[in-house]
Amino acid sequence: MTGAQDGEDRYGQETLRLARLLASLARQKGRSIRSLEQQTGVADSLFHKVLKGQVTLQVRHMLMIADALGIEWSELFGLAYPQSGAPDAAGQDADFDAKVIRVLMRLGLLGSAADPERPTSPDPGAT
Repeated sequence: MTGAQDGEDRYGQETLRLARLLASLARQKGRSIRSLEQQTGVADSLFHKVLKGQVTLQVRHMLMIADALGIEWSELFGLAYPQSGAPDAAGQDADFDAKVIRVLMRLGLLGSAADPERPTSPDPGAT
């Protein structure tokens, strides 16, 4: 494999990891991929194709999804690239879901600590 192919594979893997982060954030907020596609105005099934590795996620789309979820861009990239160590082989910290829940609670996007799975208000765009 050439250096260029190694780089492309690395970028593809990182893109997929970021797409999975966004999907996890959407799930934690009770949103469907379809509702995000509708809200952001992107083509139907684009995000599904990204999650399957068939299409590369553009930075523009990542930022649009973060906006649709009500997540600050700095929070998104802070979750994706925490300063306190490298991600594990799966591309995420061992306590990744707990970090996502804490950030969403701090942003007011999830209910109380007693019930972190329940959003503070229903999402009319969720399907």
